[in-house]
Amino acid sequence: MADSTTFGGGGGDIPLFVAEKPRRRERAHIDTLRARVRELGLDIKSNWSEAGRPPEPQAVRAERTARKPASAEWVDRLASEHREDIAAQARGAPAPAPVEDEAVHPLASGAYAAGRAAFALDGALRPPAVLLSGLLSSYGGLALKGLLGALLLLAGQGLLRDWPKPAEPASPRVRPVAWVEIAKPYPLFDLSAPLFGHAPPLYSARRHAAGGGREDVLTFGQFGGVKPFLRLGVYRHGTEDVAASPYFVDMARRASVLGLGVSEVELPQALPTRFGDLESGGLELSGPEGVRRANCRGFRLEIATPALTMGGFMCGAGEDALSPADLVCAVDRLDLVSAGQDRALADFFGAASGRKSRACADSPRRK
Repeated sequence: MADSTTFGGGGGDIPLFVAEKPRRRERAHIDTLRARVRELGLDIKSNWSEAGRPPEPQAVRAERTARKPASAEWVDRLASEHREDIAAQARGAPAPAPVEDEAVHPLASGAYAAGRAAFALDGALRPPAVLLSGLLSSYGGLALKGLLGALLLLAGQGLLRDWPKPAEPASPRVRPVAWVEIAKPYPLFDLSAPLFGHAPPLYSARRHAAGGGREDVLTFGQFGGVKPFLRLGVYRHGTEDVAASPYFVDMARRASVLGLGVSEVELPQALPTRFGDLESGGLELSGPEGVRRANCRGFRLEIATPALTMGGFMCGAGEDALSPADLVCAVDRLDLVSAGQDRALADFFGAASGRKSRACADSPRRK
């Protein structure tokens, strides 16, 4: 016999589905199978989804389903301990001591400590918050505006006190001028030698700004000319410090003032003059436009009393060689024109004038 659900009407009803009842013999077999499964303690549903696994005893399955995971255990314990702690604080009773032999989950301990701190902070901040809320609700925007005004006033005072001042531009550091050129110097020295003709020398002088020392320079001829060239400097020391320099360094410094370079230098030798022994050696000088002169000599004379230094260069005419006697004769013809109030300088030249210059006496006169 079939139980049918139809749609439509009259004798043209069409069955939608038909459910047949199991026969009595098949029903008895099914009931027997279910009883056997219950005796074995098997779960048909789980065994259906996990067909490859061996059957699990009912006692083991009951224990596994009854035990909660670790995360659920510490969450339940946190909730119960937090409730007990709040209840104990409300009654004024001490909180229960933790059981030492229980394994405490680290996340549960941290969460529990954070909860207690939040509870304490809420209790401490609630009264001031209620008071502030009452004030604001009582006075409305007036109290808030007054508070903001006070804060702005304090901030303004701090800003005005600590407001950075505009930095003044640093003035460029100007090194003090050591030497000052004398515009129209009065000649203190003179040198008249037939070797240079009758033309007067180019005379220049400068004074030390701090110590008061003076250096006079006499220049005859030109470095690249066909006539003899001489540059003689006489430096009368003042109170400034005078650093002693080696002969080669001194020659290079004197050449750089004229824009010249020292190519070769001979070892200096002593040449006697009426002022003392010159320190002199052969030089090869190079100037601008590739001009080179190998017939030159450098010289230097340092006198302790009075504090005086003579030095410079001398080159022969054209390609002519320059002998040491020619240099000594030119230096010996240096004379003092005026010493002013410098008595030590006047006495030195006065004593040197009494000495004869053998170099000039033995050398032939040139016109």
